Amino acid sequence: MHRPRVVLVHGSATDHTTWSIQLGSSLKDRFDFVARDRDFSRTSVAEHAADLAASVETPARTRPPALVVGSSFGAVIVLELARTRPDLVAGAILIEPPMRSADDPALDSAQREFHAELERRVACDGGLAMGEFFLQSVLGTEAYARIPLAFRERSAQRWADILSDSRSLVAYEPRYAELRTCTVPMMLLGGARSAPIFGRTLEALAQALPDAETVTIPNAGHMLHAEAPRRFAELLIGFAVETGIE
Repeated sequence: MHRPRVVLVHGSATDHTTWSIQLGSSLKDRFDFVARDRDFSRTSVAEHAADLAASVETPARTRPPALVVGSSFGAVIVLELARTRPDLVAGAILIEPPMRSADDPALDSAQREFHAELERRVACDGGLAMGEFFLQSVLGTEAYARIPLAFRERSAQRWADILSDSRSLVAYEPRYAELRTCTVPMMLLGGARSAPIFGRTLEALAQALPDAETVTIPNAGHMLHAEAPRRFAELLIGFAVETGIE
């Protein structure tokens, strides 16, 4: 008998190792984890979602739909997959997707201004400087300072991937109205220490997804699956039970 599949989709400036705590925990005895490295030759959210669909879909539907978890930009990809291929998704957990909202002009403007600042910094200061700015802005100064130096340097070196994701987000038009008809069970996760802009996006999504459960994790920020792994594990298990994949 197969263990329930849980597909993990990372955000910007990282790879599958962002899920190392989950992959190395007792959860691996309960779930069949699939932690992918995203293909950064994809240049749009739609292309990333199609790539994810190809990896989630099994030949001749030999296995049931998966529970799909996305962090940051990865959460935007998971949401797009749930919207376009709900047959592949038993449930989706979205960790602070950095989406714009046409219904919230201030949020839309703040997102566009941040992406424009990334473009300015890479042009004026270089890629590594832009990568460091991105990490400090997204994670917060205190959380950034706690990250091991080797990890910070490795993440900043992914500045080209960060910029690619940023441009994809600018071009992406969130379809909040269409999400109201999405039947995929969803959980929206946020960290109490995260930048306010992420909370506003989760609020916009909660309005579009009235049946989605929204949970804020205390003492955690944008990388909440790494900062509060026990609470995240509890929520993952509970959601798996609720959606019937376990």
